[in-house]
Amino acid sequence: MRNLKGMTARALTWMVVAFSAVVGFGVMGCTRPDYRMRADRDVYAIERERTTDRRWATPFRFVEADPSSRMRDPGDPDFNPIPPDDPESRKWQVSGAYPFEFHGWKERGSNPIEDLSWMAKLPKEADGSVLLTQNSVMQLAVTHSREYQTQVENVYETALALTLSRFVYAVQWFGGQRTFFQHLGDRTNDSNQLQLNTSDGFSKTFASGAQLLVDYTNALVFEFHGKGFNTSSSGLLVNLTQPLLRGAFARIQTQALSQQERLTLYTIRDFARYRRGFYVNVTAGNGFLGLLTQLQAIRNLENNLESQRRNLDLYNELVIAGLTTSFSRDQFAQGVQQSEISLISSRASLQTTLDGYKIQLGLPPDLLVKLDDSVLKNFELNDPRLDALRIRNDNIVLSLLQEAVTPRNKLEAAVDQVLEELTQLDLVLGEASEEVSRWRSRLANPIGDALIDPATILRQTTLSSQLKRILTESRSELIKNQATARELRALIPTLPPNEATRRTLELTDRDFRARFTEVFSSQTQTRVFLIELPPVTLTLEDSVSIALANRLDLMNSQGRVTDAWRNVEVAANNLKGGLNITYTGNLGTDPKHDGIFRFDASNSTQRIGLQFDAPVNRRLERNVYRADQISYQQARRAYMATHDLVLQQIRLDLRQLDANRRNFEIARESFITLTQQVEQAEYTVRTTRDAASDVTVLLSQALNSLLSAKNTLISTWVSYETSRMSLFRDFDLMDIDARGAWTNERDDTSRYQRCVPPGGFGAAVDNLGGEST
Repeated sequence: MRNLKGMTARALTWMVVAFSAVVGFGVMGCTRPDYRMRADRDVYAIERERTTDRRWATPFRFVEADPSSRMRDPGDPDFNPIPPDDPESRKWQVSGAYPFEFHGWKERGSNPIEDLSWMAKLPKEADGSVLLTQNSVMQLAVTHSREYQTQVENVYETALALTLSRFVYAVQWFGGQRTFFQHLGDRTNDSNQLQLNTSDGFSKTFASGAQLLVDYTNALVFEFHGKGFNTSSSGLLVNLTQPLLRGAFARIQTQALSQQERLTLYTIRDFARYRRGFYVNVTAGNGFLGLLTQLQAIRNLENNLESQRRNLDLYNELVIAGLTTSFSRDQFAQGVQQSEISLISSRASLQTTLDGYKIQLGLPPDLLVKLDDSVLKNFELNDPRLDALRIRNDNIVLSLLQEAVTPRNKLEAAVDQVLEELTQLDLVLGEASEEVSRWRSRLANPIGDALIDPATILRQTTLSSQLKRILTESRSELIKNQATARELRALIPTLPPNEATRRTLELTDRDFRARFTEVFSSQTQTRVFLIELPPVTLTLEDSVSIALANRLDLMNSQGRVTDAWRNVEVAANNLKGGLNITYTGNLGTDPKHDGIFRFDASNSTQRIGLQFDAPVNRRLERNVYRADQISYQQARRAYMATHDLVLQQIRLDLRQLDANRRNFEIARESFITLTQQVEQAEYTVRTTRDAASDVTVLLSQALNSLLSAKNTLISTWVSYETSRMSLFRDFDLMDIDARGAWTNERDDTSRYQRCVPPGGFGAAVDNLGGEST
């Protein structure tokens, strides 16, 4: 060490500037928001890089929950308010026994864990309920579902990990400053020194495996003793290592980065598949459509119970009139009571399912919601006016049965009412005829499932012709009934009381019910065949080809086979010995001069050479190599299993789709037959004048069978829709937009078919040459 009088001012100034720059950067340039925004910028850029293919392209979404979401955090993401603690857990917070526990945090205030302001942003009806429609449930789910938000965060975290893997190959700067005051000795040998030590530089990892380190150091010492002196010394260290065997070249060195890059793609593909499955789960048979199935079953049960009660009233009048026994009436009443119990149970079950569904959407179970039942309009198989006409007609019949000889004024009022009912029935008959014409027009230009089943077209064409003829004949008979009613209305004052009562009952209970049954049955059959099944006309061969060309999990599985194969090669490389070219340059400043960058050969050392590490101890590497070989075989089998699973799912989807379509056709036929049986059974009860209980059993069975047929009709339709959605989900062809809507439902699927290499995708290698080392 030598005294450098008057020299250190320049060096000191330089070090102070450098120290200030380092401190300023550390204090001002690296705030929490800055780190967060930089991470977001890098991650969102990575996500955009990988969403160029429409098969796994997903709408952009911030990792934070939607501002209108229940999960929204209104606090500053970098300086969150203090959440309320659990009182019992608080007792075991160790830092609570020390001062300043919340120093610097209390200014943030405190917020509840859930901010309830989101409820004001819900789209509500006038009664305060949230309307659940087939489209709105998906919008609610992507906004509020906790499960969906977790999947979004999983994609973000995978891309975030990639930013670190990429950073390994970036120039990594470092800088540090250490300042010490040192006291040594006593009195005559007393020494008081101020030491300033600076270290700045960078490191760089190359794809070839080379490692470069550049480190510049500077030391300043100020002595405050009477014989004060100042010293300054600098050094520049350059270290470069290039492996030639173990760990050499890009195909080995960059494998970890490649795997993270590819894993990010796999994760985005998995998220795209998740969104499609999420759509099916929220909207199909176990979701919204499943709720509508339960709702329709309740309505069917309510209609069935109404029919039973109406027939029970008829039984009561027949018992009073002595036309049947109280045993038959009580036997039928038991069935009514069982239906009431079933209705109570079904309503409770719907509410239980609805509560679970709200949790699935991310909503609280006590939120008031209302189901949009517009989809069920297709299952309104009869004009509501017919139900009103049936009830009015039954009341007339019951009124006429209450007395052996009905007063003439009462008979006249009954005939007047029948005339009015015939007029209303004529209007419904006209609309039913128009519906038959619309059905016949659709059959003339078949679409959907009829395309692949010509026998269906022929059968429905024959049936529609019969219904058209029945309605035409019914119109003629109805006109005759109206004329008969007017004639009877004029004759009632002159006819004997018994004759007038008999003819009024025939008009009311026979003629009107005959026309009613013709219109009711024809409209039922027409409307049930107007229910359309969206077409799926793909063959098994086409479906398999589409799935193999588009299934994202199959692509991921294929990529993982290559990952496993490359891992074997990397592990094999680690079995080699180490042979590295190394260079080390240690440059020092001239001790005779005061320049901090004045390096001198007399104070510097440079060394270049070879380092060899013999592959003597490779037990760990050997085990990793052998394990990776096994992992490669497991990856191959996993790809085969995924390939087979794709084929199995597509075959199952098509099989279920065809079965559900056929089941729906059978359910239509069964519903029509049972509707006619109920009409016949009710007519038999009214006209039979014995006490046979088998008539009661016949009516009960017919009503219950009709209820079952109605439920089967809606459930098979929902099953078909679920199978159709599942098929497109398993194709990986569903495009789900940011609001959760399925946007390509009506696309031509033939354009998604692509060439599949012989033996499947595993037989193709897309890049066998040109790889840079």
